[in-house]
Amino acid sequence: MTNNQTNQPFEPFRVRSPLLGNSGQTAAPGGEGSGGPGAPSGPGWDTPFGRFHWMEARWLVMILFAVIYWAAARDRLLQPLTLLVLLACLLFRMDARSRNIAGVPLALAALKLIDQMNPGATVVPGTQILLPENAKAAMTGLPWVPMFLAICLFYLPQKPTVTGMIARAAAIALLISGLIPGDGYVMVLAMVHYTLFIGVLVGLIADFSTNGAGQNSHQAMPAAQV
Repeated sequence: MTNNQTNQPFEPFRVRSPLLGNSGQTAAPGGEGSGGPGAPSGPGWDTPFGRFHWMEARWLVMILFAVIYWAAARDRLLQPLTLLVLLACLLFRMDARSRNIAGVPLALAALKLIDQMNPGATVVPGTQILLPENAKAAMTGLPWVPMFLAICLFYLPQKPTVTGMIARAAAIALLISGLIPGDGYVMVLAMVHYTLFIGVLVGLIADFSTNGAGQNSHQAMPAAQV
């Protein structure tokens, strides 16, 4: 055995872990991330007025939706422009592949639909029945139906839902009705308008039942393992 001849305390033995060093380096910069003192976490957009995060953008877009609906409800000439809002929301919620496939046909069909729309009276396709202006507005559901679908598409969650699939299908059917010659789009808009109640109801019931079944299965897991 060797004695400590200088009677000095031993120097502590330190071990430097590379894992601890890396974690300290990654947590240091800028205070970003959840709970940090910097900017809120999550996706955002850089604009000339500053950076807008997703939650802030949701509130701003809500005000924009309200203004567009208010203007379209008071001026019939502005009602077809709600289809552009629906087109923008539909393309926004599509993934890159779906947007590349359907973007051009949907945009061209929507532009043709806006061009052939007129707020006046029209003849019911296939008949000699003259459809008055008020009856036509009640049948097509403008501007309520396009704005309802646009708002649903914008605010529904990103994960797939039955309600979201029904809203997307109704939006696509409404937009591509511009490819029908003449005033045939009136019948498609009326069909979407009068079946929207059933579609949304079925979607909500299916989504609620799926979420309830998933929660019950998660709660039953620990009891099954004991």
